[in-house]
Amino acid sequence: MTKFFYAEEIRRPEDVIAHLAEGERHWRKGKSAYELATSWIRSGEIPAPVQAVLDTCPDYRDAELIQGLFEREVDLGTPGRRSQTDLMALIKLDHGYAILAVEGKVEEPFGPLVGEWRDGSPGRERRLAALCATLGLNSAEAAPLRYQLLHRSASAVYEARRYGCDRALMLVHSFSATRASLPDFVGFAIAVGTPVDALGKISGERLCDGVGLRLAWVADLPCA
Repeated sequence: MTKFFYAEEIRRPEDVIAHLAEGERHWRKGKSAYELATSWIRSGEIPAPVQAVLDTCPDYRDAELIQGLFEREVDLGTPGRRSQTDLMALIKLDHGYAILAVEGKVEEPFGPLVGEWRDGSPGRERRLAALCATLGLNSAEAAPLRYQLLHRSASAVYEARRYGCDRALMLVHSFSATRASLPDFVGFAIAVGTPVDALGKISGERLCDGVGLRLAWVADLPCA
């Protein structure tokens, strides 16, 4: 039985193309959309490199994939665009359920810094304040961080609350041999109080809006 969906069942990696922001322009080997969808859908479950990282944390050990939603749009509760997570998964744990927000990366950056994205407009100030409140940051602390990491992590928290889960994990599934953008991720993890001590391990937990948020980076190889 398939476990991946958009508005309909996704049985093949290429079924994701129609739901990408720029369609086939984002769909080719060596790009994150292709690598992420191919890795997860070929596996049919949590891919082995991801499972190995989950198993480093007692709370996430032996996690089971229940459902995966590709290109999941999450309402951030403020005016503006929704956050479009590459793969939002509901997973079963030994003691309940958790949300796994997966961001696929190869060489692509995490987008602009908050200080660059912030233009002083009321809408962006309101959004930034809401994201910072969720993640326990202030606007000064957020300025040198990548905006995408803020709203992806907050999305994991919001989806966990929507599903009635008390745990959420924002995980970067990287297929980069150079570990592109890893410094940005490490800096973000430190800023939100969930430092990642080593690659291949899940961070400690921070309580955000009643949800225990953790972060992780999975280093993987491009699909053969």
